[in-house]
Amino acid sequence: MLILYTSVMCPKCPAARKVVREVCKELGWIEGKQFVEKLVDGTDLSPGSIVLEGEKYTIVNYVEQITPENSPAAVVGEDISLEALTYQIASTPSIIIDGVPRFISQIPTKEELLKALGR
Repeated sequence: MLILYTSVMCPKCPAARKVVREVCKELGWIEGKQFVEKLVDGTDLSPGSIVLEGEKYTIVNYVEQITPENSPAAVVGEDISLEALTYQIASTPSIIIDGVPRFISQIPTKEELLKALGR
């Protein structure tokens, strides 16, 4: 699974969202199954719809709540920041692939991300 940790106010996160979603779409990955976005600063956000970078997102509390109908989505909760810290992530955007931190506070290119995914 790929986890993208982002922040609502992060100036680099929109580009990271774009490349991750582009690569995952190309691979035919299903959001909530093979990849997920988690907002480290989303504790004040309530479940429902918001607009990020001009695109409608669904805010959910659990990965299991993501469906094809409410995607794109982002998971929020008080434990997301602590979860990120278990990977030694203190800045965004950051990408974890199969439990291994791969891009910390970096925006990979499409090619770099595909390579990290073994494609």
